[in-house]
Amino acid sequence: MKRIFILFVGMLCAVVSMAQKTDAMLFGDVKAKESNAHLAYATITVKGTNLTTKCDATGHFKMANLPVGKQTIVASLDGYQELELEVMMEKEKSVNVSFLLNKDALELSQVVVTGTRTQHFVKNVPIRTEVLTSSAINRKNAQNLYEALEGVPGIRVEQQCQFCNFSMVRMQGLGAEHTQVLVDGEPIYSGLAGVYGLQQMGTNDVDRLEVVKGAGSALYGSSAVAGAINIISKEPTFEPSITGDVQFGNWGFKNYKGSGSMRFNNIGLMVTAQRTEMDAVDDTQNGMTRDEIKHKDGVSDRVYSQMNNVGMSLYVYNPFAKNDKLVIRGKAMDEQRIGGTMTDDLYLNPFSAGTENIKTNRLSADLAYTLPIGSRSELNLAMAYVHHKRNATNDTFLGSYQKTHNNESPDVEMMRPYLARENSFTPSLTFTTNLGNHTLLAGVQGYFTRLRETGLYCVDDSTSTYFGEAYTSLGKKHANEFGFFVQDEWNILPNLTVVPGIRIDSHNSGEEYTSSKKVFDGNFPQTKFSHTSINPRLAIKYEVNPSLVLRANFGTGYRAPYGFSEDLHLCSGSPRVWKSSSLDGERSISYNVSADYYGKNFQLSANLFRTDLKDKIQFSPASDEVKKLGYTYQWENVDDAYVQGVELGAKAQLFRNFTAGLNLTFNQGKFKHERSEWSDPTSDECKEAPERLAYAKESRYISRFPSTTGDLNLEYTPGTWSFSVTGSLQGQMYIDYNSEDAPKTSKIKKTNAFTLWNCRIAKRLGAFNVYGGGKNVFSYLQDEKHGDDAAFMYAPVYGATWYVGLSVTL
Repeated sequence: MKRIFILFVGMLCAVVSMAQKTDAMLFGDVKAKESNAHLAYATITVKGTNLTTKCDATGHFKMANLPVGKQTIVASLDGYQELELEVMMEKEKSVNVSFLLNKDALELSQVVVTGTRTQHFVKNVPIRTEVLTSSAINRKNAQNLYEALEGVPGIRVEQQCQFCNFSMVRMQGLGAEHTQVLVDGEPIYSGLAGVYGLQQMGTNDVDRLEVVKGAGSALYGSSAVAGAINIISKEPTFEPSITGDVQFGNWGFKNYKGSGSMRFNNIGLMVTAQRTEMDAVDDTQNGMTRDEIKHKDGVSDRVYSQMNNVGMSLYVYNPFAKNDKLVIRGKAMDEQRIGGTMTDDLYLNPFSAGTENIKTNRLSADLAYTLPIGSRSELNLAMAYVHHKRNATNDTFLGSYQKTHNNESPDVEMMRPYLARENSFTPSLTFTTNLGNHTLLAGVQGYFTRLRETGLYCVDDSTSTYFGEAYTSLGKKHANEFGFFVQDEWNILPNLTVVPGIRIDSHNSGEEYTSSKKVFDGNFPQTKFSHTSINPRLAIKYEVNPSLVLRANFGTGYRAPYGFSEDLHLCSGSPRVWKSSSLDGERSISYNVSADYYGKNFQLSANLFRTDLKDKIQFSPASDEVKKLGYTYQWENVDDAYVQGVELGAKAQLFRNFTAGLNLTFNQGKFKHERSEWSDPTSDECKEAPERLAYAKESRYISRFPSTTGDLNLEYTPGTWSFSVTGSLQGQMYIDYNSEDAPKTSKIKKTNAFTLWNCRIAKRLGAFNVYGGGKNVFSYLQDEKHGDDAAFMYAPVYGATWYVGLSVTL
């Protein structure tokens, strides 16, 4: 590391010496081509440098001390296509230039940063990046990250457990543990946060979502096995503004949002607030057909919830040097969700049978500092801290206690919730410089986390000498990760870019458990894991012509067996899941080849992908030896697997004010071998229910990975009106049903394909906007339901939701 530090300092000194004063001046203005009206606050950039400025409120700009010689000047503004003009800059002389920008109906002028950690327009980025803008999020009426990600090609969000509505995101068939969710480039979205976090993160302060698919560990470290989703926050607006939004819907839905933004001299400030309320919904019951399940059964299908999100962002421009920027953000979230037996409002009693009551509090703070060095280099420092707390009750302890005490209930003084507290800190330092045809990037990143879990359990193993003993378990988990990454963005030819990169990570983690009393013959063992991983990545972009762009991406990924993870509603909270020190980390190799054609009013795309996953980790029932330690489940390296497919997309402005988009994805994913719980006659599951062996062949298919997905988006915006219709297709997939009540009925179900439809209409009235719409408007329901398997949810389990709202911008 000493040599790396010396190299860093040397590069800094070299680029500082390159800075020089030229007195070459550039003046100009930016107008809309359609109306010839000036455009305020457009961004003006000297290509290949970090020199940038903004137009003023009248659409004019000026820049000083530009590099001499032929320069490419780029003008960009949200909602318009970027435009490049070449100018010849001479020392101590000025040049005047004027830009005429076309409307960007296809939203291709977005600036993205996730693919390479450097800024690119989405059309020009070397690594294929998909963007969901704030306006697209608004059109979807997405109030949280879960709703925003619905319909993004290659991504599937799903809900498990009707008692708590646990949610997760899958990218190209791989689970949430393989997808790195970033907030402004920092990995502060942990496994503990991820259980409900998709629904807890509001969209009020989100500027855009950037999605990069495939192994991204070469830049983002552990967990970016399937790819990365980067949540980019909004910046303060140049003109002071206040916005408010009130929305109401059926089943007790209420949503209130507000924000304020301003810039004064070199200070920018933004504040946001959002509150969402929903009543619990009971709309379906157990059944083998859709007709059978269309009746209430007294158990929630959607939880009752109240959620609050508030945030503040402070931007300081030129605080210490010319063109540097300091950003300080703070966010707070609290949520309560309650689900379970709704008959006689039993679910409102947090310790009653069939109830889950979860309270979540989250505080985060982050700091980002950008320092330009000369005209071609930049230093970025970022730090983020998160405190995440969960207080959860469910009937696990109650059921075990009654089972072991002749159906008697425990004393009320004995009841305790599950508690989890996690503190994480992620510092990073990145240096970027442009050297001719090379853009070099080097950085270091740390990830340090501490997790404490407390749970109440009862020994229900009838063979144990401690049968019926109730005890409290305390889990202490920690992880320290340090990574170094380098990347070279090499423009070999004007139309050929090669981006090699590599990341080295050192990971150390461990878990330690203690119990309030002796519940087995032995001591809780400690587990430790230590590993250094090296992950390279190579991306190639070739422009066949200005309209046709080809991209190829190869990379490796690595995931350490650490932390809180939840799948199929199996909780890793203490002490239910055992993680042996002999576990191997998961490794992946990912390939992507894509082609994008950018026409005047349309875009066509195709993307081939494959990811090979080695030593996949999966939840399994605890072995007899592990059960003696008090655990219910354990992690195991079960097998190798692969996912592959092709994504096809088209987007076009068919005629004035009317745009249409269509995406189709064809998927395949399999394990190398049949899963033992469905194919091995000696496994505990097959011994109890030999009928499971009939599904041995189907067990090779990766669960919850549809063979086909598709999305259709239609939008018509005449004048002050806006009309939109979206439809999504989910093809056949395999899903496990593990019956608790009747193990012999367990099976692997092949689901039927179905479509879901949403609609929205809006009318702008001056500063006001009136809107309304519906989701799942035809009330599609899954065609089979079994409440004894909390995770047997693969389609909606309640009908259409409708909403109306009013927003104002001042």
